Amino acid sequence: MKKKTIRTGIIGAGFAGTFHFSCLKKVHDTDVEVEGVFATDTEQAKSFAQERDMKVYDSLEKLIDKVDVIHVCTPPVVHESIAIAALEKDKFAIVEKPLTGYFGQGEPEEKIGITSKRKMLQKVREDLKKVSEGMAAYKGKFCYAENWIHAPAFKKALELMEKCFVSGSILDIRGEESHSGSHSEFAKWWRYSGGGALARLGAHPLASGLFLKHFEGEKKFGKPILVKEVWADGTDLTKTPAFGNTKGSPLVTGWGDVETWSQITLTFTDGTKGTFFAADDLLGGMESNMDIRLSNARIKIDLCPVRACQFYTVDPDPVKDVYFNEKQETKAGLSFPNPHEEWLLGYPHEIQDFMEAIAFDRQPLTGLELAKQVVEVLYAGYVSMEEGRKVSL
Repeated sequence: MKKKTIRTGIIGAGFAGTFHFSCLKKVHDTDVEVEGVFATDTEQAKSFAQERDMKVYDSLEKLIDKVDVIHVCTPPVVHESIAIAALEKDKFAIVEKPLTGYFGQGEPEEKIGITSKRKMLQKVREDLKKVSEGMAAYKGKFCYAENWIHAPAFKKALELMEKCFVSGSILDIRGEESHSGSHSEFAKWWRYSGGGALARLGAHPLASGLFLKHFEGEKKFGKPILVKEVWADGTDLTKTPAFGNTKGSPLVTGWGDVETWSQITLTFTDGTKGTFFAADDLLGGMESNMDIRLSNARIKIDLCPVRACQFYTVDPDPVKDVYFNEKQETKAGLSFPNPHEEWLLGYPHEIQDFMEAIAFDRQPLTGLELAKQVVEVLYAGYVSMEEGRKVSL
């Protein structure tokens, strides 16, 4: 019997849409067809489609009607609404992080970032409740696009940890994602991004830490280990006197009302800890890593940089057209060109898992519950930043 072809559509024609399309073309053992793309920037959508020989749709609704699943690759401000629009029509939704956030409720745009974080947390909790209630009536699946959890190194760590859980426990998780800063104007304002470095970068190690404790709890006790308490700190380092006194920094500037440096520490219900850093103050390329400390083992994961290939040069001009790593400012000196960045970061594995979940009617590895918990913990972190104290969940 011929397998059903899964028709997909991409919402958004930027960086995320690019790697979603690339990974769809690598899906195996499941028939996938990319129907088209929709983006509010019409010219960007046309260019995106022309390069990939695909159709441009002039409305979100028309594309949703034509496909089985949509890839939500837009700024966070519309993640939730687009996902719901698809799910209401019993379609499947693959959504980039975060699922939702606080993007204003009538206050002037320039005031959104200084809105009480308690109010923000209350609003996102209400939104998450609505999403949960609505999901019960939908036939489609929700897939949370957290690539870290699908990365080969992370999945190997899960295999190792499962063996260690026979006699040991995770005591301490430390993770970071940092780079020199996003050039997207959407990232610089709360009204579009729903937060700063913590929400935009920290969501990766945070989600991975939450997933690990869920995984441990399910394997050992038949139920997840959850977050009990949150403490966080954050600031915009480019607005400090120290940065103001410097000249010629390649770090991104022009930030609006969001933080560019953040730290969040979690206390889990079993008393263990997780600490996650995210910042736009790092030169030399992306840093994505995790250090998992168990009572009987230790596992370190480096998603970026990968040291499989090492390169040194005094004159970077001969390799100026060779891609090394995301966010690398210069190729002079010692560097670590990534042999297959997309694969090592887990993007193809993530899309493969989602397509299989849809084709074979099973749950994806990363779904709604993880997406919801990431948002709640992020905003509890923002409350902690504002109030200068620990926040209980």
